[in-house]
Amino acid sequence: MNLILQVNLIIAMVFMIMCGLGVKSTLDDIRLRVDHELHVSLELANYAIEAQIARLESELSQQNVPLEQWSSRFHLKDLHELLHVDIELIGDNGQLLDSNHPESRDIPSHLPVWLENLLKAYLGHTEIMTTPIDIAGQHLGDIVIRPSLTAEWNEIHSYIRKSLAPLILTFFIGSLLIAVIASLILWPISQMLPKKNTQPPLSSRSPFALLRFNRLMAVNNQLKSLKQRYLNTDQQIDLLNQQLISIQESERKRLSAELHDEIGQHLTAIQFDLNAIKHSASLDEAKTSAAAIDSVHNRMTSIVRSMLQRLRPPELTELGLQGAVTELFNDWMLRHPQHHATLALEGDFSQLDETRQLTLYRIVQECLTNVSRHAGVKNIQVKVNLLCNDESVYISVSDNGNGYHLNQSNKGYGLTGMRERVEALSGSFNIVTAPGKGFAFSASFPTQGNIE
Repeated sequence: MNLILQVNLIIAMVFMIMCGLGVKSTLDDIRLRVDHELHVSLELANYAIEAQIARLESELSQQNVPLEQWSSRFHLKDLHELLHVDIELIGDNGQLLDSNHPESRDIPSHLPVWLENLLKAYLGHTEIMTTPIDIAGQHLGDIVIRPSLTAEWNEIHSYIRKSLAPLILTFFIGSLLIAVIASLILWPISQMLPKKNTQPPLSSRSPFALLRFNRLMAVNNQLKSLKQRYLNTDQQIDLLNQQLISIQESERKRLSAELHDEIGQHLTAIQFDLNAIKHSASLDEAKTSAAAIDSVHNRMTSIVRSMLQRLRPPELTELGLQGAVTELFNDWMLRHPQHHATLALEGDFSQLDETRQLTLYRIVQECLTNVSRHAGVKNIQVKVNLLCNDESVYISVSDNGNGYHLNQSNKGYGLTGMRERVEALSGSFNIVTAPGKGFAFSASFPTQGNIE
């Protein structure tokens, strides 16, 4: 299950638990208040009824009030402020003669039966007090006092609406904000976690599958794994930087050695021949020295071209990428006539910037060099393919040579440099090889974009 969904489900469960605890606490508080008010109301009601009965007996005996008028002498409506108790005067024949809440007696509570029974059971106010009225040795009726469920429900409803509803709304808004913030924070993490496509079909899932927080519990291990991978990547970057510095230093040393050994030697020879021309006794001696200078010049030109070729192939500027790669390929074929090679160029490579063109050229150059060094057999088949469209550049080089173990350490920097060039262009790099199975290289990168 999605990590963000699990976190939001936990937040929703916590919200419901907190709301349930809030409702429970509110109902407990209301029950205590209602208990107190009910107790006080019952005491007042008993006191008032006893006083009314005593007054009625006095009036009937002293003022010669007819016995038929006894029910009108209670005035239960005067006790209407006792909200939590219903006081009813029931005649001997079961007829309701008077009540402190006559207007609300027949009004339905609008509560479902199950909720009304549940509320009665929770509040526990089910007792009914009956006081018989006996006057002059005659049973005239009963005073029935019972808790008022309607008043209790109205008080609960009012308290919930005024106090608990804002609290629940606050909890809901807070939980929603937390869920949104958690989703924003966990979104990158959920994208980095491994995806598994082996989920069972919906019909076979347990109804409690959403409560299995296995992905959530694995986040810590996944983050530790990601941290270790980043540490390893940093170490690899440091190693590659050291290799790049070593490559730069090696190249500088080679250039320095060639400048010192080759250019310096030839400049010394030119200086010697110039001095010979200055002091020559005849024209023939001067021509001989001039011819020697011309020969040294040709050799120096070749050396300078070789240096420029390593720094930047001049063919890229003169012939473009297609022409430069074609010339590089043809030169390699002339030096390796025993091999069979094919070159395929498709697309418009002129749209590529200088860095991408140089990357393609160097990759082809390095791959052909590796074939020369490591293929190890004669009459091998070499295929070089370059494709460029509006979005991406694709390159593949393959041979059926010796190959090698891919997991073996490589002391050279050629493949490392190729990988770094491709990855710097936000591209992908892939090598397939095995002993005796040849070598296959492929890479691709976008035609445009920033260089990392």
